[in-house]
Amino acid sequence: MTDSADSSQFSPVVVMPTYNNSGTLADILRRIHGLGLPLIVVNDGATDKTSDILADWTQRNGASTRVLDHPCNRGKGAALQTGFGAAGETGFTHAVTMDSDGQLDPEEIRSLLAIARKRPGAFVVGVRTADVDCPRRNRVGRIVSNFFIRLESGLRITDSQCGFRVYPLAMVQDVPCRTPRFGYETEILTRAAWADYDIVETPVSCRYFPPACRVSHFKPWSDTARHVALHLRLLALAFAPWGPRVVALHRAWRARRKPHPFRPMAG
Repeated sequence: MTDSADSSQFSPVVVMPTYNNSGTLADILRRIHGLGLPLIVVNDGATDKTSDILADWTQRNGASTRVLDHPCNRGKGAALQTGFGAAGETGFTHAVTMDSDGQLDPEEIRSLLAIARKRPGAFVVGVRTADVDCPRRNRVGRIVSNFFIRLESGLRITDSQCGFRVYPLAMVQDVPCRTPRFGYETEILTRAAWADYDIVETPVSCRYFPPACRVSHFKPWSDTARHVALHLRLLALAFAPWGPRVVALHRAWRARRKPHPFRPMAG
């Protein structure tokens, strides 16, 4: 799918799901606010001081920040979809997503939006560049996920698990995903490739805290099982006689869809 959207109709909002990241949340809110961008925060059933931090923040900055609450934890995918729905209803065209754990740099939102403004129909995906301190489990998970996405769709992606992205909201509506948790960000890459959306990769900085200071909500057994089930389902769809795999791979071969990790893909 080409970048046929009118770049003059470009209205971005930051969508940030958060769950039990009270130690870093206030700083991330302050830095996003400094960019002058509207913000939708989805409190995904946090049980720490997140609600108090958000209540204090909206009391002082309610004009630029909207907070949506899940009464219980429903997962990152569900939180993203709640934020996307609110963004679309408000009239925004694009949603920048990032986590609230402090690993990503909010100031780099500007560079992601600069790409999205030039190519409003493209799905902009961040590529984390700090692999030296990246936990081994994260590196292995990324490699495996990248491999399955290529197998399912023919798309060569460098970092399928980075949450720093710009989603065209029209694309989100066009390629609905069923996965409510971490797998959402993987599934939508495969489905966007099936639907022939342009996917643009761009480097983003990332820092990993010392092990004792890291806050991770990934559950190794249950979340890994969910990822396996997701890829089995996508592979079944991809290899079905009526599935998109043959068409997508043929289209990818014709267009030579082999993106340099730090360059936009050819449309």
